[in-house]
Amino acid sequence: MNKNLFSFFRICHQWFGLIGGWLLFVLFVSGTISIYDKEITQWMQPELGMYAPTASVSSTALDQAYDSWKQHKQIRKNLIALPSSRDPFIRVLHAQDNMLQGNVIHPQNGNIIPVRATGGGYFIDSFHNNLFIGRFIGGAILLIMGIAFIFVIISGVVIYLPKIVKNAFFVYPKPQTARFKSDLHTISGFFFLPFLFIVAISGVLFLAPRYLPNTQPLPNAVPTKQHKEFSQQSTRLDLLTLLNKAQIYFNTMPGAILFTKKEVRFIEGDEKQIARLKNYVAFDKKTQQISSFSRKPTIITLVNQTLLGIHTVRSGGHFFRVIFAIMGIGSSVLIACGLLFYSNRKRNSLISMHSIPQQLFYRITEGITIGIIMGTLIAMITLLWSNRLLPAELSTRINWEINCFFISFFLVLGVSIMGSILGKIKCTWLNLTFIFSGLCLLLPFLNYIQTAPYFIAAIHNSNYLYLITDAVIFICGIIFLRLFFYIKSKGIH
Repeated sequence: MNKNLFSFFRICHQWFGLIGGWLLFVLFVSGTISIYDKEITQWMQPELGMYAPTASVSSTALDQAYDSWKQHKQIRKNLIALPSSRDPFIRVLHAQDNMLQGNVIHPQNGNIIPVRATGGGYFIDSFHNNLFIGRFIGGAILLIMGIAFIFVIISGVVIYLPKIVKNAFFVYPKPQTARFKSDLHTISGFFFLPFLFIVAISGVLFLAPRYLPNTQPLPNAVPTKQHKEFSQQSTRLDLLTLLNKAQIYFNTMPGAILFTKKEVRFIEGDEKQIARLKNYVAFDKKTQQISSFSRKPTIITLVNQTLLGIHTVRSGGHFFRVIFAIMGIGSSVLIACGLLFYSNRKRNSLISMHSIPQQLFYRITEGITIGIIMGTLIAMITLLWSNRLLPAELSTRINWEINCFFISFFLVLGVSIMGSILGKIKCTWLNLTFIFSGLCLLLPFLNYIQTAPYFIAAIHNSNYLYLITDAVIFICGIIFLRLFFYIKSKGIH
């Protein structure tokens, strides 16, 4: 390869990887966590532990859900989410403040369950999809970063593939050296390459249509006869009958119900197949007969929707989600290692730099790297802490949860930059890893103290979600406590 072209790829990989890596780390962490968005929402509403999961839905519950939906029907995006294996409750949701909010209804008795208001997994999902700054602006930023990420992947392959093949995947056997860290980052990058490429491509395909002309095909309409006797019919819909028809149509429980002026539209559940097709069947409100349904996708659409389905991990069961979560964690570590390797290399070269602005620039760069990595993690655990500490009856608790998230993130970012400028890199790492570890280790105990009746009831109802979530958080605390002692004994190299 031409040396100038090779140098161009190296520079692009370095600087796109640095600036883009900051945002990509945030996206991979939030994306990995949002794989379990429904489970996180349930954990952040511990009152749900009092109710045993049930697979059936009653007419009373659907009528109550419809009455709750009508209170927000003027909002453009609103729906009724039906029970599933991951979330066995009816949720009446509407878009507000860049995320979905709404009531929780018991699928059998139809009572509105008194749960605490929370952003839950909906906030994390929104943060991952648009950085919580709006669908259009946030999506545009992520689209640009997605394209840049694809270029980083390609440039990395061009730069390092010949080296890896030549050295037969050899790793320099001295862990304390920069060569070892570089080899480890390169080889792990190729291990996660298929996953990274699929995530990057599917992310771009998910965001790009927002900025293109609408090319969605028209639905298949079914001619229906309009009978006069229906014109005087009550506005009360027999949703249970329609649900049973939709269940027969899909051969499974639908995932959600949407309402238009003339139709009741049932959306196919996204746990049945990998492709994110969003198939639907609609019923006329008057005749209660099928009035339209989704078209069969083209090959191109099917490929596109399959990639999106893989990206969002809505099907495949627990095993597929666990595998995807492991790949997401591994990719987050890969990105963090790349950022830290760059910072480490520049820190070692600061001694030979005579330009004070240049030294200050690289110190700030390293501070941002530390702040992004630890700020994202601490902000996530702070969100969970705020959910338990804020009064359940507080009317603005959703806003306070989100405020706690961003305040902790930017506070950690500021502290990291200041510590780096002052040359207190090791001290900054020690403090932040200890704080994160402590928050993770103590949260399960706080959770039990504050929500013991709900926690015990969930166990009796064979609902182990709260126990498993607490165990995962506790394990994260142990891992970072081990990292704290490693940094304390070895320093940062």
